[in-house]
Amino acid sequence: MPRLVLALIASRLAAPILNLSMLLAIVSTHGSYAVGGVALTGFSLALAVCVPLSGRLVDRFHPRPVLLGVLAVHAIAYAAAVIGMTQQAPAWVLVAAAVALGASTPPSAPVIRSTWPAIVPAEHTRTAYALDAVLNEVMVVTGTLLVSALVALASPVAAVAVAGACTVLGVLTLLTVPTPRTRASAEPPGEVSRSRRALGPLADGHVRVLLGITAFDMLAFGCVVVGVSAAAASGGNPGLSGVLLGAYSVGAVVSALGYGMRRREARPRRQLVMFHAASAVLLVATGVAPGLVLAGVALLAVGLVSGPRDTLHQIVLGDVAPPRQRTEAFAWMSTFMWVGNGIGTAVAGQLVTWNEGDHTTTFLAAAIAAAAAAAFSLLLRSTLRTRATASPASATSPR
Repeated sequence: MPRLVLALIASRLAAPILNLSMLLAIVSTHGSYAVGGVALTGFSLALAVCVPLSGRLVDRFHPRPVLLGVLAVHAIAYAAAVIGMTQQAPAWVLVAAAVALGASTPPSAPVIRSTWPAIVPAEHTRTAYALDAVLNEVMVVTGTLLVSALVALASPVAAVAVAGACTVLGVLTLLTVPTPRTRASAEPPGEVSRSRRALGPLADGHVRVLLGITAFDMLAFGCVVVGVSAAAASGGNPGLSGVLLGAYSVGAVVSALGYGMRRREARPRRQLVMFHAASAVLLVATGVAPGLVLAGVALLAVGLVSGPRDTLHQIVLGDVAPPRQRTEAFAWMSTFMWVGNGIGTAVAGQLVTWNEGDHTTTFLAAAIAAAAAAAFSLLLRSTLRTRATASPASATSPR
């Protein structure tokens, strides 16, 4: 457990450090946010496309050879990016290096999430996924603060190098955690079997529903990030955007830990509908709140709802995904999260521009996305349940 948690912290810390520091490094090299934006877009798209492929390789073979192979390519891409930034390489070289970084990102997060049920007692699985969600939230905030410190003390390129070191530490630590193989499940013969093998976990209807819910959820979050920045700017204090997002994160951390400590049986469909519907209402309240103080209180309430909701996403996906395809299923979750967040930030940016800096419509768009997630949740079976306790056999049996 300590090694898995250390791997989680290091790997989740790398992503926010790399995103912000790479943008700052490219801007300092070329003086163009356009080039930095293209590089980040290329990185995100390459990661979203390739991480399910590496996740499938992990399921088919074993985490160790896949993680080591991908890490070797990733280290080369990091070296190319750092050298390109320090030598003021042409813009296309930096963009290509960013794409290579995204394509070769080790699937640490999917491997960690698929490993929880294998090493944690069944009665503590809910708490493990809650801890996963909490640390992810904390590392996003911590990573941003670390970039600010590293840029002040050294340079943006140094922060990029630190992100690479975190990735290496996370993967190497993860390799020390034993990950037992899961028994192969029986597949139907003929064309159905081949089509299911091609689709992987996407052949399961519940997995597809959960990925759709995740995409709408992250679309809402992308709108919230932009909306908070616009609200702080229109309130005459842009620096408060970090405080407002911090209130959201505090609510998410506290509620996720509280939810993870629960032991009773849960009905995912009812809870997901309730959580997402509550998010939609609270997001509308945030958008129309008079003043930043009330907006911060509303964001704290949104965070209190989002903590258990995000934890439940992982619990249900880990339960319904076929055991031999669990890593790929969580890899697809990462893909849908990246895509949803990217669409959300792009839509919110346009809405703020069209409304001359007003943030109200941005939070309304976030509320609509949350309502869509609630509607998607209705597609889950009403009989689907997550249990506080389960036998090891039931946790790994074919579905």
